[in-house]
Amino acid sequence: MKYVGKSLPIHDSATKVSGGAKYAGDMLLPGMLHLALLTSEIPHGKVRAIDTSLATALPGVVDVLHCFNTTKKHFNRYRNIHHNITSRDILEQERVFSERVRFVGDRVACVIAETSQAAFDALALINVEYEAFDFATDSKTVIETGVLNNMFPEGVIYPVKKMEMGTLPDLSGGIAIKTGGSIARVNHVTMEPQACVADFDKITGHLNVWSPNQTVHGLRSVLAELFELPYHKLRVIKTTMGGSFGSKQEWMSEPVAVACALHTGRPVKLSFTREQAMLSSITRCALEGSVESTVTKEGKILSLDVDMILDAGAYLSNSQDYCAVISSKLFRFYNFPHAYYEGRAVCTNSPVSGAFRGWGSPELFVMLEHNLNTAAKKLGIDPTEIRLKNAAAPGDIDKKTGISLGEIRAKECIIRGRELFGWTDKRAECEKFNKQSKRFKRGVAIGCGGHGNSYFPRRQDYCGAEMRMNEDGTVIVKMTLHDHGCGSLTAVKMIIAETLGISVDNISLGEGDTDNTPHDVGCFASRTTYVAGRTGLYCAEKLKELLIERVAEIEGRAPEELTVIDGEIRPIYGDGLKYSYAEAAQASLRELQKEIWVMYQFVNDSNPGVTGAHFAYTEVDTLTGMVEVLDYLAVHDIGQAINREITIAQIQGAVAMGAGAALSEGMFPDKKGRFTRALKDYHLRNIPELPEVRVELIEDGGDPGPFGAKSIGELSIVPVAPAIVGAVNHALGSDLNDLPLSPERIVKYLVQRGVE
Repeated sequence: MKYVGKSLPIHDSATKVSGGAKYAGDMLLPGMLHLALLTSEIPHGKVRAIDTSLATALPGVVDVLHCFNTTKKHFNRYRNIHHNITSRDILEQERVFSERVRFVGDRVACVIAETSQAAFDALALINVEYEAFDFATDSKTVIETGVLNNMFPEGVIYPVKKMEMGTLPDLSGGIAIKTGGSIARVNHVTMEPQACVADFDKITGHLNVWSPNQTVHGLRSVLAELFELPYHKLRVIKTTMGGSFGSKQEWMSEPVAVACALHTGRPVKLSFTREQAMLSSITRCALEGSVESTVTKEGKILSLDVDMILDAGAYLSNSQDYCAVISSKLFRFYNFPHAYYEGRAVCTNSPVSGAFRGWGSPELFVMLEHNLNTAAKKLGIDPTEIRLKNAAAPGDIDKKTGISLGEIRAKECIIRGRELFGWTDKRAECEKFNKQSKRFKRGVAIGCGGHGNSYFPRRQDYCGAEMRMNEDGTVIVKMTLHDHGCGSLTAVKMIIAETLGISVDNISLGEGDTDNTPHDVGCFASRTTYVAGRTGLYCAEKLKELLIERVAEIEGRAPEELTVIDGEIRPIYGDGLKYSYAEAAQASLRELQKEIWVMYQFVNDSNPGVTGAHFAYTEVDTLTGMVEVLDYLAVHDIGQAINREITIAQIQGAVAMGAGAALSEGMFPDKKGRFTRALKDYHLRNIPELPEVRVELIEDGGDPGPFGAKSIGELSIVPVAPAIVGAVNHALGSDLNDLPLSPERIVKYLVQRGVE
C-alpha cells in the first residue's frame, strides 16, 4: 500500500513545534473578558453567604457569578448524548455553582474581568461564609458509617446489578484462588489544562463555544438543555487539544464559560490552573477489587467472581456506568465458561471520578492478572502458560455481549512476546541474580489485556462523512473528528488517500464543528480508526463511484465499462479514454452542471477482540524501595497499523502512563480532606525513567476495520500496570497489589516481612 502502514507526521506537527498552534487558552477575541474560578477549600458544607463587594469594586472587574445569581438547573458532566434518547438513567446532580459544596475544588464562584490579572486579584477579595458538614474521602468509611447518606436525596451508594455471564460448569475438583487489590485516584496530567472560550451575541441570540472537547454534538446537547438554548443557535467548535486521555469528554469549564458569556453578552475565556486541572476536573477513580477464580489443577479457568467498589468522588457523574462497564471487558482477552460480576459506585468528598484511558479495562486487568499470577504460583505453572491455556481464539464469542471476537490474536501476542523477550532466559537470570545480590532483586512478568473498537453492542455506534472534489482534483472532507494530539486526523486522511489513490496532502479534513460537520457520538470507546476510519473509506469509495457515473454520462458509456486506476477514470479494457480526477470534476461542472459531492452514513455492527501482551523486567532496591524498569516489550494485535510510528508512539506513551500508575502516581487526601494538588507532590513516571520500550505489532487483518485495522489508543495502557506489578512481585517473592507500589509501600512491606 502507498500510505497505509507507512509513517507520516500528525496534521499539525509543524505548527506545534514552531509555536504557532492555537489552543483555546491562546484565543483572543475582540472585547474578550477573562474569568477566574473560585473553588471550595472545605470538603463538605453549605454556602451561607457570598460577599463580592470588594471584588466587584476592584478596577477592571465586571461582575462575579455564583450560586445565588445563576441557574439552579442541574446537569451531568458525563452525558454526551441528547437526554431524551439516552439508553440509561443518568443522575443530574451538579449545578454551575451550587450552594452545597461537596469536595475541595468544587465550583463556588467565577470572577469576570477585563484582564486575567484583575480576575485573579479579585478572587482573594471574595468572602464566602460556609457551614461545614462531616466529610469522608474514602468509600470504605462511607459504606461503614453512613456519614454521607444525606449528601444527595437518592443517597450515595449506587449498586450495579449482579450479572451472570456464561454457563456455570461443574466446579468439583476446582481450586479456589482469592485475591484483591486497590488502585489510587490518578490524574490525567494533560499538558493542556481544561479551557473554554464562549461568545454570545445578545442581538442574534447565537452562542459560539470553543473547547478542546471529545464530542462537539454531545457538549452542545448538555449546554443547550442546561441554558435552554435552541440547538441551531448554539455552535460548538473543537479546538486544538493538548492531550485528554478522557479528561476532556466531560464538562467542567464549559458550563461556567457559557454562563458568563450569556450574562455579559461578550466573549469570555476560562482556563483552569494546574491545581484546578487536578482537583476541579476529573480523575481516574480510586477502586478496590476482589477476584475469586476457580481453576483446574492444569490452570484452566472454570469461573470468575469479580467484585468492584468504585469511589465516584463528590458527584456520581459516570461512575455507576463505569462500574458496570468493567464487566464488559471480562471476555476481551480470555475465554472461560462462566463469570459473576457485581459492583457499586460510592460518592465521597473527593475529586470527581470520570473517564480515563481504557475505561475500566486497566482496573479489571490489574485485578485479573494478579489473580492469574497467584494461581500460576500456587499450581506451579509458568505465568505465560496459564495465560495461553485461557486465551481467546479467533471466532470465540464474548459471553457478555454475545458477539464474535473475530480474528482475535491473544495467543499470538503471548507466544511472540515470550520469544522476543527471552522469557525463559530472563527468568533464569533473575533467579541467579537474586541468589547473589542482597540489596537488589530482579523479576520479570507478563501482563495481558483486551479492549474494544467501538460502542457496539452496548450502544449504537454510527458516523457520517461528506466529500466534495474540487476542480483541481483535491478533496474536501467533512467529518466530526476529535484529534487528541495523537494523529487521528492524519490516520483518517491516510485511509481516504489510500482508497482514492491520491496524495494525503491533497485532502482537506478538519475537526468537529456542530454547524459544519455531520452528527457523531464523539471520540471515545476507541472508535475513531475502526468506525470513523471505515466511514471515510466507504465515503471515498462512493466518491469514486460518482466519478465513474459522471464520466460515463459525459462519454455516453455504461458505468460498468469504467474503473478507477491510480487516480484516473479509465475503461476496464483500455481504449485510450482517460480522465484525471481534476478533468472529471471540471467536466462534470462544465457539461452537467453537477458538483462531485457525496455523503455517507455508516452504522457499525461489529466489535472484534483487540489484545496486547506486555513483558516487564524490573529491579527493586530493597533499601529504598525504588523500582527501575530494565527492559520492556509490548506486543499488540493491531490488525493493521495505519500510521506505523504514531501507533508505536501511542504504545510507548501508554507504557510511561501505566508505569506511573503502577509505581508512583496517586492523589491522596490530608486530614482536612484536601487532595494532592501540585505536580511537586504528584510523581509522574517520565519517559527518561524507562528503558526504550520495544514494540511488536501483529498485523494479519481479517476484521472489518479499514484495511483490517483495529484500535490501539486505550488498549495500549491496559497490560502495563499488571506487567510491572507482576515483575516487582516476582523480584520480591511478594503478593502486593495496592497501587501505586511506591517506595514507601515497598519498604513498609519489606520491614513487615523482616527483610534487612
